[in-house]
Formats: sequence, C-alpha cells, structure tokens
Amino acid sequence: MREVTLRWEREALAGTSMAELDKVVQRLSIMGNLLITPEGIRQILSPVYREGKGPSDLDALDFLSVEQKLVEREGNAIVAFNSHPLVRLATNTENIHILVPCDFEDGNFTITVRGLPKAVAGFVRLSEAIVPPASVRVKTLSDSKDDLRETFTQRQLECFELAAKHGYYETPKQITIQGLAEVMGIARSTYQEHLNAAEELALHWLSQNMS
Repeated sequence: MREVTLRWEREALAGTSMAELDKVVQRLSIMGNLLITPEGIRQILSPVYREGKGPSDLDALDFLSVEQKLVEREGNAIVAFNSHPLVRLATNTENIHILVPCDFEDGNFTITVRGLPKAVAGFVRLSEAIVPPASVRVKTLSDSKDDLRETFTQRQLECFELAAKHGYYETPKQITIQGLAEVMGIARSTYQEHLNAAEELALHWLSQNMS
C-alpha cells in the first residue's frame, strides 16, 4: 500500500475554481465521503466562512452542490456533492481512495490518497497535468493489522467500534441505528452516514488484503 499527500498553494490555484472557493471560506474540511461516483463524491463538509458568506455561496460554485445542512450540534457542517476535476480524477482511478479529512485553508489545498503503488503513481501524474502541486509527499505503508484502523477517520472508527460493541453486526441485531445514534449523542442520519462510510472503507481494505 502507498499513501501520497499532495499540496497546492494559493498562487498556483489562482484563476481556477479553487480561487473562487477562497473567496467564500477561510477553511473547508472534508470530513467524510458518503457516496463515490464517477461524476464526483457526496461529502460531509465543515466550512469556516468568510464574513458575509454562507452555504448559498458554496452552492453557487460550479463544482459544489449543497444538499443539506446538518443538525445544529454539528456546527456549520453540510452535505454537498463535489465534482471538482481533482475529485473526479480520484473517483475514476481504480485501486485508490481519498482519505479524510482533506483541507482547503487560506487558499491552499491538501489531499491524501491511499492505494496500490501503480494506481497512486498514476493519480499523481494525472493531477500534475491538471494543476502542478507545490509538494508531493509519499509514504509506503507496512502490511499490518493497524492499516485498517488508520484508514478510518476518528469519528468513523468510533461509530464502527460502537456498532460492533453493542451487537449491531450480530444475528439478530442487538441494537438499532437509532439506538447507536442516541448512545453517541448525534443525529441518526449523521451516525448512519459515518457508519456507512466506515463499512465501505472496511470492505475496500479487505478486498485489497485478502490475498
């Protein structure tokens, strides 16, 4: 397995759609990937808006479509469909997946992908053709039982472990999604989104590590 982190700086992104995003937010974190398609990814986004800006300004960007504002306890978090060229490149490259969180902050963008070495190298090569990154940091991962835990975000791991602990994966189930969400103290829909993302990552990891 190989992991690569690419960083683009504000100067290189001038004149691109990312420059328009810089006018709306001071910081935008991608907290989770809910649905991955060839056209883009439905994501949980956590924005810190610039003064006078809000969700409607994000929705006006050509690569973002805001679909839902999450419950108040989740702060400014929203669900949006992201069709940015770099995102579409990642979704159309086999044997890699985007790690979260990914951050856009003060005009600079950082993304980390993990996957098979040839696939990761291909993603880097193609992304450089779109907008050359300022830095590319590569890490080769050891094959160990900790790889799966490292794939999850902290919240995804918490949701996944909570479900296993309370018998959600037993037959018959010992607890419902609603019950798990109440234990964690978050909305049912939010818990479901994190758990679905964790299950998808777990299945992806198993498919690559069964041989």
